[in-house]
Amino acid sequence: MENPDSQAQNSQDPGDAQGREQADPVRDRVTRQVELPFEARVLNQILFGSRGLRAGWRALLFVAGFSLFAALAEIALTLVSGHLAPIPTASQAHTISAGFVMRSEFDSVVGMIGGFVAVMLLCRQSPREYFLVDRRWLRRIASGAVSGFFALSVLMVAIAVLHCARFASGPGLRLFQALGQAAFWALTFLMVALFEEGTFRCFLVRTLLHGLRGWMSEERTWWLATVLSSLVFGGIHWTNHGESLVGISSAAAIGFIFCCTLRWTGSVWWAVGFHAAWDWAQTYFYGTADSGLMPETHWLVTTFAGPARWTGGATGPEGSLLILPLLVLVLFGTYLVFGRRHAAITD
Repeated sequence: MENPDSQAQNSQDPGDAQGREQADPVRDRVTRQVELPFEARVLNQILFGSRGLRAGWRALLFVAGFSLFAALAEIALTLVSGHLAPIPTASQAHTISAGFVMRSEFDSVVGMIGGFVAVMLLCRQSPREYFLVDRRWLRRIASGAVSGFFALSVLMVAIAVLHCARFASGPGLRLFQALGQAAFWALTFLMVALFEEGTFRCFLVRTLLHGLRGWMSEERTWWLATVLSSLVFGGIHWTNHGESLVGISSAAAIGFIFCCTLRWTGSVWWAVGFHAAWDWAQTYFYGTADSGLMPETHWLVTTFAGPARWTGGATGPEGSLLILPLLVLVLFGTYLVFGRRHAAITD
């Protein structure tokens, strides 16, 4: 006959075993942390935070991936073309061609993709976290493009109403030539928009959000990241030939608006469409300077006459004071369309 004490002990064994099994993983993790060498603990503190790889290291990883893939893209283009394309500078000739811009932006876009791939693989992040996923992305690009062309046209008409601009037909391009140049410039500025929006809106904003989190509330973190990324975007325009303080301010302001559209739409694609269409209308359609650089081919010829504060001077229309109230209207308009119908994104 079995001893009752041993029977009671056997009845408690399964629970005790289960408790030990549940406690073992925790104990093992603590043990492993304690057993880590000193240098490993120090490096973990330097490299990683509570949310994974620290923001500064993510930025360096992005730059490394960008540099590698941009160099590979340039090597591939060189092998295909058989020679290095000459790189003109603004000090030598204040004109730009679609081919030159396309080549440089191709390297930049490929480099940006490489940077994103490096960060996403190492940090195990998805494109959705960088505002890149939107099932309505084509619709977003199209509506942004219409808005961008319309906004730039409003600016040009406002300058003309002040008798500071006149429009005339451009150089004698045949119909198919004009359409071909229009398409080529459109593709070129789409590349420009993809690179600048992907880098300064998607990556920079998300990385700033990651680095600033914990210092303040989620809401304040978002707006601080928005302001900082916009100031950086405006600041990089300082080196452009013919740039002015108004032009730099307008670049920072439009960067702020694009950050707001990230928050209101959840993706970058409306901003990409607006950005590309704005540059296309300014450069090819109206044939004006863009940060002091004139296009070699364009459809219309716009002649400015009057104070630089209204015409924009060497900067082009982006240097006109009239752009500031226009951007306020764009901000309010995008809020009315998107901001009241979409949940705000703070994470």
